[in-house]
This record gives sequence, structure tokens and C-alpha cells, in this order.
Amino acid sequence: MSRYQYWQYIVDEDGRPLEGVNIRFYLNDNPNVEADIFISPTLGAPTKTSIVDLESDENGYFEFWVGDEFESIGGYSATQRFRLTWERAGILEGAIDNIDIFPMVFSVDESDQSGLTSAQRNKLISNALAFKWDNHVNSTFASSPHGLQPVDWTDDTDDTYNKLINNSILNYVFSVIASAGTVSLGVSGAAARYFTIESWNAYGEYFYIDILHGLGRNYPAVQVVEQSTGNVLIPYHIVSINSNTTRIWVSREFVAEVTIIG
Repeated sequence: MSRYQYWQYIVDEDGRPLEGVNIRFYLNDNPNVEADIFISPTLGAPTKTSIVDLESDENGYFEFWVGDEFESIGGYSATQRFRLTWERAGILEGAIDNIDIFPMVFSVDESDQSGLTSAQRNKLISNALAFKWDNHVNSTFASSPHGLQPVDWTDDTDDTYNKLINNSILNYVFSVIASAGTVSLGVSGAAARYFTIESWNAYGEYFYIDILHGLGRNYPAVQVVEQSTGNVLIPYHIVSINSNTTRIWVSREFVAEVTIIG
């Protein structure tokens, strides 16, 4: 249940409040039909402005509340627009059309999983996504909201990829540990890093550069190409400083394109 307040001040052209002005509230698309209102933000049943004879007070002020689609009785959809009129003897009648009561960002209905409005982008998150989140936080481990299954390390045949690691691999790891053996896992592929070297550090009659490649390999493959000629050059010396840094020595300075693979 959600109710939204609507209020106004009725004043004359000089800004003086008008007391006792009759207020009527209608559906905008059917201006002869009075809309349901509430005189309390939380209590009471819906009524009409004519039934409660809604009028402005001594300050020209009036207020009421309108229920949204989650109100059990007397609520309206978020797209509903309204029409307000006022009249009193001795003043000109007036009206405001296309009044939008409800906010631009609507509240989420976590129970709306697949309804007609579940995917509407009129909230910070759609009803459908809110349902998934609500369902997720209320899930137990066994219900597995992500589709992940618990691992059974005793099963050496199940290699379905529905876990962080499949049963077959974990069964193999446990068997190796139990027999004090060596784990043999096949891997493929290599990472490559590319660098353009425009300046070198002079040291005696040679020049060097330390390249931080971050490959985690002590002896990666190194290729040096002279940019101006496109020729592959063999460096004077290549030193693996550590698993992430390689030092290249050359006999002269030049702009180099360096590829490191590991």
C-alpha cells in the first residue's frame, strides 16, 4: 500500500488566501468521473472530494492522498492522470488538467516475476530483476540460485561444468594427494606483451632497458625489431631480472618494438 500526497494553496491574483473554495478531483481521461482519494496517508477507506466536501482552509490550503496500484481498494496505475477543479461564489472557476500524482521512479514489486509490467524501465531496477534478487537473498545453499551445484569429490565421472570445479578434476586432485603423487594438468596458450622503446640507459659502451612485462615467467621469449627498418635485431644480451622484469642490452640506441611472450 502506497499513498501519495497532493496539496495546493488557493489564492487570488494578489496572493491572498481564499477560504471555503470547493475542490473537486476527477480522472483526466474521464473528467465526469470523480477519482478516489484518501483523507489520511495511512488510514481509512477511499472516498470522493464531493463526499467529504473538500474545501480550502483559512490559509487557502487543502490536501488529500491518492493510492497507487498497490493500494488494495481505490488505487490507480502509475500512468493515470487527474484533473482538479475549484469554485466558489464571487471568484472565477478554475481547473488543472493532466496532473501527475505519482513519481517518475516507481517502487519495485518483488512479487512481479513475469507480469506485463515486470520488465518496465520505470524504476531503478525492474520488477523482474528485483524478483531475482529477492529470490536470491532468500535462497538456501541447496536451492542454488546461480545454478551452481556442490562438488562431490567421490565422483570421478561427472565433468559437467556446473560448479566452480567439476567432480572429475577434484577427484583426481584428491587421489594424487592421497598417493603423494604429482598433479599433471594440461595448459595451453601464452600471453604476449608489446612495448615501444624510445630511450635507453647508457652503461659504458652499451645501452640497456628494464621492461616490466608482468608475465610471471623467468625466461620469456623476447623479440626486438628496429622500428625504422623493420629488421629483427639480436640484442647483445638479455637478462631475466625476475619473473616479471627482463633487461635487454644493445650496442647502440634506436627506437625498438619489443615483443615479450611467456
